[in-house]
Amino acid sequence: MINFSSPREIGIALIGAGGMSASYRDNYAAIPGTKYRLVVDVNEDLARDVAERSRAERWSSNWRDALADDIQVVDISTPNHLHAEQATALLGGGKQVILQKPMAPSIAECQAILEASRASGAMAGVYMSDLEDPVAWDLRDLVQGGYLGQISSMRGRYAHRGGLRAAPSGTNWRASEEKTGGGSFMQLSIHHTNLLSWILDDTIDSVMAYAKNQMCPNIGGDDTTVSVAEFARSGVLATFDSAWNAEGTTIEIYGSEGHIRVLGGQGAAVEASLNRPFHGRVLRVVAANTRTLVPSESHMLSQCGADNPLNQHVAFVRAVQQGTAAPVPASVGLYDVAVVKAVYLSAQEGRRVSIKSLL
Repeated sequence: MINFSSPREIGIALIGAGGMSASYRDNYAAIPGTKYRLVVDVNEDLARDVAERSRAERWSSNWRDALADDIQVVDISTPNHLHAEQATALLGGGKQVILQKPMAPSIAECQAILEASRASGAMAGVYMSDLEDPVAWDLRDLVQGGYLGQISSMRGRYAHRGGLRAAPSGTNWRASEEKTGGGSFMQLSIHHTNLLSWILDDTIDSVMAYAKNQMCPNIGGDDTTVSVAEFARSGVLATFDSAWNAEGTTIEIYGSEGHIRVLGGQGAAVEASLNRPFHGRVLRVVAANTRTLVPSESHMLSQCGADNPLNQHVAFVRAVQQGTAAPVPASVGLYDVAVVKAVYLSAQEGRRVSIKSLL
């Protein structure tokens, strides 16, 4: 692991200035001890505009320019099918790389990224936006602190109606099963399989699933999937479901002495009944065995960009500076993709699938 804890200024490059990166691409201009060196996008006008607005030193339409000697950290926010080629080359060049989820469309490509990281000693990590929400950290503290008693079951549903409005795959890479690695479960539920594993501090052992495309002909792969998972160490059972044809995102955790439900995505209200009072980052339960609703305004910290102390891009850069592990390392990114592929295989073959059997 390269350690940049010395006064040396870390040069940062962003590859892929559109799409999801629009919500965080400017953050790199405000990290102490760094210099925003390069913005890359195939759209030259976008690359130039973002570089100028973010005060990056230069811009390009060629991602290989991120191999420059004055760049140490590279954020890859390009379409999924480009991740493996770009990440392996950059890691091989000694760059520390953070990738948008999923790490790559296939297990083999994820393994290639992980191997490139191990061979070069350069760090690879994955950006998981849910870890920027303080509610997620409170949920982990509630579970790990025994506020719900022994956990029996969990549910993560991630859903919206975007698939009903999707353009055909010929004009929209996100609609291509080959380029993304799957449909709604790969692109939506991978957030929840990762998050609930992190909250429980456990890994998913095996899954059983149904998956189909019911209403979204322009989308490759599933527009609806329901999966049941068993966790390896705790034995906790969890349901994960995704949909591109209906609303209703939620996280639910049930234990022997209480429960908690997040009634939507980031910024949503939270309902909880605990075995004792809890005073977390944003969640408050003032008395045992009472229900509380936390208004959305209480945890909009997740929208505060680089000022958010939980900002995962800042956390990755800080890990590089301090020579510590990535917040979400490439090994976890590989496992997340293996869970998704196990879900798809279970749905295809009608059987229980072990995650480790695919690795």
